[in-house]
Amino acid sequence: MVGLFLKRNFPVDATNGRVELECVRKATSLAFTASLLAVIAIGLAGCGGTDRRQAVNPATTKAPPYLELRRNTSAGTIHFPRGLYSLETEDRNGYYYRTPTKVYQHSFGGSYPHDGGIFVSKRDQRKLRGYVMMPGGLTHVGNLSRADYQFRY
Repeated sequence: MVGLFLKRNFPVDATNGRVELECVRKATSLAFTASLLAVIAIGLAGCGGTDRRQAVNPATTKAPPYLELRRNTSAGTIHFPRGLYSLETEDRNGYYYRTPTKVYQHSFGGSYPHDGGIFVSKRDQRKLRGYVMMPGGLTHVGNLSRADYQFRY
C-alpha cells in the first residue's frame, strides 16, 4: 500500500482508490464520547447548584436590614428596579436582599419577571452581585458593585 493523503489527511489505498475509514471512525467515536461526558458533567454541575440559604433575623445579624438601590441597574438582560431591598436570607458567603417587586429579563420575545435581588459578600460589603431564581435554581448574575446604592438601617 502506498501512503498517499487527500486534503483532509485521510489515508488512501493507491491500489484500489478506497479511503481507509477505520481510523476516522475511531476518532469520531472518541470525540462523541468526550462530548457526551462533557454535557453530562455540565448538566450535573449546573448553574443553580444547591440552595444553601437560610432565613436571617435582621435584628440579630450585623448586616444592614435594607439596601436602597437609587437607580435602575442591569446585568446583561436582567434588570433590577430601584427601591428598598430587604435582607431576607444568608449563606456562608453573603447576604441576599430581596427586590421590592420582580427583576425582569428582557429579550426579543418580551419581558419575563423573576424573583431575585442583590447578593452582598460577607467578606467585602462593597461587592454586590445580582441573583435571580431560575428554573434550575438560584443564579448569580453580573457585578453590581458600581450601582448607585446605599445601606439603610
